[in-house]
Amino acid sequence: MKHSFPSGALLGLAAALLSAPASAQSWSDPGIGYGARLGLGQARSADAPTAEGALHVRYRLTGSLGLEGSLGLRRETVGDGDGPLLRLTEVPFTGTGQLFFFPRGRFQPYLLAGAGLHVVRAEPEGRNPASGAKTEALFAVHAGAGLDVRPSRTSAVHLDARWTFLEPTTIGDLEKAGFDVAPGYWAVALGVTFYR
Repeated sequence: MKHSFPSGALLGLAAALLSAPASAQSWSDPGIGYGARLGLGQARSADAPTAEGALHVRYRLTGSLGLEGSLGLRRETVGDGDGPLLRLTEVPFTGTGQLFFFPRGRFQPYLLAGAGLHVVRAEPEGRNPASGAKTEALFAVHAGAGLDVRPSRTSAVHLDARWTFLEPTTIGDLEKAGFDVAPGYWAVALGVTFYR
């Protein structure tokens, strides 16, 4: 009987100590997540934004540092103000580093930067002097910022904006031919990630 009180007190203290960190636990513990994003993007020489999408894997190395790998699809018609010149279909394979702020909260702004391999198919349209379609694989970098919102510890909703410095050869050829076109595009996307 003498030892039952200290044993019970020790078990109660251990339970309290083990459960205490949960209340102060970060909303972005290291872990892997899978998801998708949909957005709008527009090339510098496009008349209007077009839809784009991607599947991604995100890994939080620490509360503040993350990595993202994604596979996307986007289509765009490029012109010079006097009509379409080029239809681009792009499949980007990208890797992105992320720097998160306020990782212990539900709302986490972040900066992002990365690079990737972009497979681009270009098909001439309108007044384009090119005679046929061309497919090429190009290296490009991107940078931007976003906001990650954590509805639960195993899910995230994020909105981000990215600028991609992509220069297809076909756009360079149009520039050399005297057309008023320019490379690069921006995209704004809304995504969701589910963590294991």
